[in-house]
Amino acid sequence: MKYSVFACLFFLFAVTACKSKKPKEIKDEDLTAADFILLAKELSHPILVNDSLLNAKEKDSVLINQATFKTFLPDSVYTKLYPKTKNLKLYLAGKSVDGEKGNYVLVKSVIGKERGAQLLYFNNKSQYLGSLNIGALMPKGKATSYCKIDSKHTITFIQERKTPTGELWTNETIYFMDETGKFIIAMTNSTEDLSDLIMGNPIDSLSRKGKYSADYTTDKKNLVSIRDGATDKTFEFFIHFSKQNGDCVGEVKGTGEWVSKTKGVFRDGSSDCAITFDFTTSSVRISEQNCGLYRDITCFFEGSYPKKKEAVKKKKK
Repeated sequence: MKYSVFACLFFLFAVTACKSKKPKEIKDEDLTAADFILLAKELSHPILVNDSLLNAKEKDSVLINQATFKTFLPDSVYTKLYPKTKNLKLYLAGKSVDGEKGNYVLVKSVIGKERGAQLLYFNNKSQYLGSLNIGALMPKGKATSYCKIDSKHTITFIQERKTPTGELWTNETIYFMDETGKFIIAMTNSTEDLSDLIMGNPIDSLSRKGKYSADYTTDKKNLVSIRDGATDKTFEFFIHFSKQNGDCVGEVKGTGEWVSKTKGVFRDGSSDCAITFDFTTSSVRISEQNCGLYRDITCFFEGSYPKKKEAVKKKKK
């Protein structure tokens, strides 16, 4: 009888202790790597790491205890992923389960206005195996850039750019993780047609001391290049453009004359072609008359081209 009473009391104590035990949180100091992974919400595919994700305001409930998190990674890895630690905040964005092999864990980093994302892989024993610094590998520039992770855990960095003529060019760099945890480039893809690239600027080496002597360009396939003329009344020029996804191309080189302080005209000596150049301090607008000799028939020498900043030359020591 005494044994039965003792057993009942022990059972009640155990139940009460379990009920009073506080659930673990991401900010806890005593988390294990297994706890950390378990607390990460499972993300749906495709996982998109883009401006929306990076700039979203995170809840304090997913704020990571950095001292604890640091113990899950080798010191060299942590230092490489997070070289700046002052005012650093890390958030647990979520995870993607890799079958029975392990888990991909996505962490978001914030330092002031700087945003980043890191993808970590832990095997089925919750041991760190590899990582990819998504923020550092994201394509730079004005084009739209983002990272996509599909259900097979193929990681694709995508850059999309719309050309002045309306075509959408896409460049992709695709990564996968090998058995050792190393992320490797599998392939690169591009829808950009490079067959009509400018193959060199024939007047590039000429003097460019004049006020409007510069390169004006929208991209690497569209260029209006202006250089100093033999006299103050003339200028040299080279124009190359590509429109309609490369189906319509034009190119002409010649000597124009200044008809006002901001306007120049080219009149071809062997045809009726005439091109007008209207300059501002930041761009040039061109228009043509009867220049079919130098272009395909469905497009024209026309449009506005912003001035390209000249590269700053390094001073010799």
